[in-house]
Amino acid sequence: MPVKNSKNYNKPIFPVEEIHKQLKKIDKKVPGAVAVFIAAAEEYLAAEIIEKAAIYSRQRGKDVIGATDITEAIKADKELNSILSKSLK
Repeated sequence: MPVKNSKNYNKPIFPVEEIHKQLKKIDKKVPGAVAVFIAAAEEYLAAEIIEKAAIYSRQRGKDVIGATDITEAIKADKELNSILSKSLK
């Protein structure tokens, strides 16, 4: 995670340019704002998953988040499970 300073605090972590490049393969006229929106949504989703997995991991007395912690945290959260249930199989 980037250090919080005025220079890079608001920069996206996900690669907006790469997302835009992939979208342009589908449709040449995709505005850049679409890639920014998708990157922001991915960052939000990742943050939610990591937060839930960290809580689950701590409840199990572990200091490190493992794959099982992520999977179980997603399954325990109704909204995340409904969004990601197909990818967990």
